[in-house]
Amino acid sequence: MGFLTPWFLAGLGLLGVPVYLHLLKRHRSETQQFASLMFFEKSVQADLKHRRLDYLLLLAARLFLLTLMVLAFAQPFLWRAGGAGAAAERLVVVDTSASMGFAGRMQKARDEAAPLVRQGARLAAFDSKLRLLTAADLAGLEAAGSRNSFGELARALRGYQQNLKRPVEVHLISDLQRSAMPAGFSDLRLNGDLRLVLHPLAEKAAANWAVESVTAPARVRDGRGARIQATVAGFHTEAARKSVSLEVNGKTVATKSVDVPPAGRVKVEFEGPEIPYGFSRCAVVMASGDGLAMDDRHWFAMERTDPRRVVFLGSPRAELYVKNALEAAAAGAYTVVRSDSFQDAAFVIVADAVPADAAFTEYLRRGGAALVAVGPVIAASSRVPGTGQRILGSKFATRDGERFLALGATDASYVPLARAGQWEGVRFYQVFEVEPGQARVYARLASSLPVLMEQSVGAGSVMVLASGLDNLGNDLPVHPGFVPFLEQAAHRLSGWQQAALDVAVDTAIDFPAGASRSFEALDPEGRRAMTLEESAKGAPLVLTRTGFWEVRRGAGRSQMIAANVDGRESDLEPMPKESAELWSGGAAQEGTAGVGQEQVKRSLAIWVLAAAVLAAAVEAYVASKHLSQEAA
Repeated sequence: MGFLTPWFLAGLGLLGVPVYLHLLKRHRSETQQFASLMFFEKSVQADLKHRRLDYLLLLAARLFLLTLMVLAFAQPFLWRAGGAGAAAERLVVVDTSASMGFAGRMQKARDEAAPLVRQGARLAAFDSKLRLLTAADLAGLEAAGSRNSFGELARALRGYQQNLKRPVEVHLISDLQRSAMPAGFSDLRLNGDLRLVLHPLAEKAAANWAVESVTAPARVRDGRGARIQATVAGFHTEAARKSVSLEVNGKTVATKSVDVPPAGRVKVEFEGPEIPYGFSRCAVVMASGDGLAMDDRHWFAMERTDPRRVVFLGSPRAELYVKNALEAAAAGAYTVVRSDSFQDAAFVIVADAVPADAAFTEYLRRGGAALVAVGPVIAASSRVPGTGQRILGSKFATRDGERFLALGATDASYVPLARAGQWEGVRFYQVFEVEPGQARVYARLASSLPVLMEQSVGAGSVMVLASGLDNLGNDLPVHPGFVPFLEQAAHRLSGWQQAALDVAVDTAIDFPAGASRSFEALDPEGRRAMTLEESAKGAPLVLTRTGFWEVRRGAGRSQMIAANVDGRESDLEPMPKESAELWSGGAAQEGTAGVGQEQVKRSLAIWVLAAAVLAAAVEAYVASKHLSQEAA
């Protein structure tokens, strides 16, 4: 027997109230009128008779009623064993996260699950999400590169039981990795109709080495100018010497030996491997020496390109500032040209000019990007090219003395501004009033007038500067923050940082809705990873396994995404035994003994309430009897 809310049992202390009232009401003194007490002798009368309880049947009825009321609030229940036809469902959940690939754990998990499945239990797999399977799928279960989260598992089990609307006995077969525990233990809570039985596959932390991370440039111009740095980590390990290699397109190009300290980390660098043009699929590989080979390889991609073409439209004065800034910052990564053709342009800079509307809009719609600096020529057309935002007027300030327009609030999370020191100290002398519309504003003047904003146009984007790039409307082009701002703006608009990504398995890559005709996504086996319908709706691409995922987008843009095992899966320390017992209510076990019977929780609250109603009726009847006797 147990109680769902046992703290209400403290209410049993109220049983003393009826006892006290019966003693208090027992003795009654009657006052008699008498002329004088001078002839009476003082004496002490024993009051033992007054201290005896009376109306014992009534007292017992009241005590019983209070006891039943307290028990009803505590919600008692009984665990009852059922046979094969019991109402409770048995669910076997097999952990398939990356850590389960260590030293035969997956085979042991399949062996643990087999007798349960043969007895009729339903099968499910869990790593980052719960997946219901058939009994035939058990033999094919393998550890994937996903990370486990017991908080997500508890949430999924609660939803499963609520949809099923009957008790569920869950058998979790897992290595119970400590890193899979949520920050708060309350996230592991289960419904009252969920019973958890743990089948732990690891008793203590296992030694494991891993290639934890790799730092490499996403794009390079020089085929031998890339520096690659990798971190090799040991978890619960002794000092060891490891051989680490660099692979480029499946070929080993360099090998080094490093000494890893006990349970520590060490960095290894590779200088200037030969990188061919286009995307190269690279990996840092550690010679296997532990039971988990999945994290001994870390994939990453690099792209070698010629200087990318940037189309410039505007005044020669602004062009001079832009060219010098990009040459100083990006070291030849971009070449600025004047052209009316946007074909193969990394992005377009419009410095107070009006481009051909149809060609410019089509370029943006297909995934192109532009930086538009508003000046008098654009203001005369009353609309921002590409976005169509209305221009309502302009604000002026003189250059004499300290009179200028100062910058106010800025978004510190916006990388072009963050790398440029938030434009601190920049003076504005003319700012045009651009209506934000659907654009997100990243910088405003002290008067709240928008200065820098960005808006999506089709599959592309436009960054709008409500002032010029020619040192006439502001002093930004001669300010120290101009070079880093233009460099980061160029990287953002050209997709430089997104060309090659290194992320963990289960990461979701978002794509803008409406770009379905200009991109396709391929998984590590080269198969289409998203349907046309999913692409049209802007559904995210979820990287479900390790390897290289390729995304081909419009306007000549492509992405190579390397999906790797989450670093937290490399730490093979199990959760503390006390935590496991607390989560399962002491139901952790090593085998399948005793799983032939279902344990079903039966609530007694309704019976306790019925008994309380009956006790109340008895108490009322007995009380009325005693009152009628006293009245007589």
